Amino acid sequence: MIIKNILVPVDGSQHSVKAFNAVLDLAKKYGAKISLLTCFEKENISAWCINKEMHRKIIKDAEKFAMGFISKLEKRAKDESVSLSVHVIETKSVSKQIINFATSEKIDLIVMGSHGRTGFDQFVLGSVSNAVCHSAKCPVLIIK
Repeated sequence: MIIKNILVPVDGSQHSVKAFNAVLDLAKKYGAKISLLTCFEKENISAWCINKEMHRKIIKDAEKFAMGFISKLEKRAKDESVSLSVHVIETKSVSKQIINFATSEKIDLIVMGSHGRTGFDQFVLGSVSNAVCHSAKCPVLIIK
């Protein structure tokens, strides 16, 4: 299997940091490029919030956090001399967006963190990593 393009969906969690760390090693070993993807479910972040000003603040805070998180990962990739492109996308379905991105960008491997939920929580809340793993056309590596 040839690995030239690796997709790393990140969400700001420790699981996504672990996935990114693993990808840095893979990218160096195979000379691969990394595509870093983060998705905003803007409709769901504050769907419960009636106050429009509060809604805008929640969105701004989420974007600020994401960009700070991403900039740290960008710096690490640069320090390791690994090619990295960043993609921030608004979507209604994170798992579908990850799968569509992987297909359109001809991704060879998706590496993502597990969310760590089990049992009833996983059943009720669903799992982005599980959905991607079952629907992606390329191999998916889940990091715990």
